[in-house]
Amino acid sequence: MKLHQKLFWLLVFSLPFQLGRHFWPKFSLVLGLRIDYLSPTFYLTDLLFLLVLVFWLWVQRKKIKDFNLSWLKQNWWLGAFFLFLCLNVFLAQNQGAALYKLIKITEFSLLAFYVAKNRISLTFFAFPLALGVMASSLIAWFQFFHQGSLNGLFWWLGERTFDMTTPGIAKAIFNGQLILRPYATFSHPNALAGFLLVGLILTANLFLKKERWLSLVYYFLAIGALLFSFSRSVWSVGLLAAGWFLFRKKGRQRFWLLLLLALLVLIFYSFPYFSTNEAFSQRTQLMKSAWLMIQSFPLSGVGLNNFIVRLPDYWSLTGFTYWLQPVHNLFLLVTSETGFPGLLIFLWFLVSTYRRAFRVKDKDRLLLLALSAIVLLGLTDHYWLTLQQNQLLLACLTGLIWSSQN
Repeated sequence: MKLHQKLFWLLVFSLPFQLGRHFWPKFSLVLGLRIDYLSPTFYLTDLLFLLVLVFWLWVQRKKIKDFNLSWLKQNWWLGAFFLFLCLNVFLAQNQGAALYKLIKITEFSLLAFYVAKNRISLTFFAFPLALGVMASSLIAWFQFFHQGSLNGLFWWLGERTFDMTTPGIAKAIFNGQLILRPYATFSHPNALAGFLLVGLILTANLFLKKERWLSLVYYFLAIGALLFSFSRSVWSVGLLAAGWFLFRKKGRQRFWLLLLLALLVLIFYSFPYFSTNEAFSQRTQLMKSAWLMIQSFPLSGVGLNNFIVRLPDYWSLTGFTYWLQPVHNLFLLVTSETGFPGLLIFLWFLVSTYRRAFRVKDKDRLLLLALSAIVLLGLTDHYWLTLQQNQLLLACLTGLIWSSQN
C-alpha cells in the first residue's frame, strides 16, 4: 500500500472528528454574532487530505508532465461550472464568505476525484469507516448517559463542551422530561445521526458470518446511538433502509412490511412528543425566507454561503428571534444561494450520479441506497452541504459511485 493510500485510510477513519482551528474575520459575523458556518476553519481532516493529495500528485508526476489539453476539452463543463461559481462569488454581498465556500467546494471535488481516479473500492473504504462509526457511537452512548460532554481527551477529537444548561443545546422531550441529545464529535445530533446512518449502509456487508458477534456489537452500538440522537428524519429514513434489506430476503415479507409501516406511523405520530412547536415554526420561517431570496435573485442567488448573511433582510416576522442557520432543505439552499442555474447544475449532476450508481455491480445496491438516504435527509436538513464531516462523507460516496472500478 502506497503512502497516499495509507493516509487516505487514516482520513476515512478520522471523518467523524472535527478538531480544527477557527478564524473569525469580519465576514464571519452577522448582527455582531460569530457564525460557525461562515468561519474559515482548518480541520485535521483538511490536513490529512492535503497530505494525501500531495503524495498522490508526487506519484503521478510523470503523468502530469505528459498532460495535454485534450482532457480539458472533453470535460469542458468542469471549467464552465467553476467560472459560474466564480461569478457567483463576485456577485455575493459577502464575498469573503462566498470565497471560503468556493474553496471548500474545490476541496471536496478534489477528494471525490481522488477516490474515483484511484478506483477505491467500497471494501477498502468500509473498514476504516466502520471504526469511525463505532468510535462516534461509543462517545454518543457515554454522552447520553452522562447527559453532557466527556471533555478531556475527547476535546482533541473535536467534542464541544456542553451540558443541559448550555444555551441552545439540543434536547428532546421524553416522558414529559427534557433529555440532552448526544453530539459525539459533531456540531449537532442530526448531523451525527445522518453520518451514522449512511455509515451503517456503506458498511452493511463488511462483517462475515464468522464474525457475527462483532457484527452484533457494531450494530447494537450504532443503532443505539441513532435512537439516542432523537433525529426523527433519520429514524424514518433508517426504517426505509432497513425495509430495503428485509424485503430483498425471502420469507415473511408481508409481516415485515406491516411492521415497518406501523413503526413509521408510530414515529410520525410521536413527533410532537419529542420536540416543541418552536422548531417547526423556525424551520418554516427559514423556508419562507429562502423563497423570498429566490424571488429576489432567481438567476444569481444571494451568493455561496450568503444565506445566513442575507437572512435578517428576509426574516419577515417582527418581534421574533432570528434563527441564524441555513434553510433545512438542500434544494432550497442551493437555489437561494446560486439561483435556478445553480439548481439545474446540481440536479443534472445528481441525476448523472444516480445513473452511474445504477450501473454499479453491487448486489445489495449499497451505494445507491446511501445516496438515496442523503437525498431524503436533505429534504429536511442542510448538514450534507454545510458541515465538514458530512460533506467529506458525501464527497467520498460520490467518488465511490464514479469510480471506474465500480
